[in-house]
Amino acid sequence: MPLDTPEDYERLGAHLTEIDAPLSAFAEANGYTVARRGRYPNRRITQEGTIVRSIEISMDRDKYGKPFEDFFPEIPYIIWGGAWIDDHRLHSRWSSPDIRTWAIPFSTLVRTLSLHLHHFHDYLAGFTESRIMECAIVSPLGFVPPDMNVWQASQYPHA
Repeated sequence: MPLDTPEDYERLGAHLTEIDAPLSAFAEANGYTVARRGRYPNRRITQEGTIVRSIEISMDRDKYGKPFEDFFPEIPYIIWGGAWIDDHRLHSRWSSPDIRTWAIPFSTLVRTLSLHLHHFHDYLAGFTESRIMECAIVSPLGFVPPDMNVWQASQYPHA
């Protein structure tokens, strides 16, 4: 079924309710907030502060790089994590080296979610301001109007 409407994307991502409760519990216990980014199925937890730490769980794409249109239990998911500091004075983002998994079948992700979340959290928690700056991974900070929320900002073409 093609992905033409917001409802089509909601249908495709409906299975994520299986991870919502454990993800929310982990987020609450570790100072993260839960969000989504864009329409393609995903969940993101973010720890705000001088250092922003984020873990995103997102549906992968097929072997041709096209989005999946239908759910199946072995649909692949990728987990990504990173930490960064936004320097608004210099319009720069200082980033840690990120961490990510290979494709994980959703049925496996449901069973191993806690393991992955703790691993990613422990990795990201090790980044202090000075350690991130020492990594010297710097990129321009895109403009996002201050009244935009996370989802809106992800849709902004220059964010």
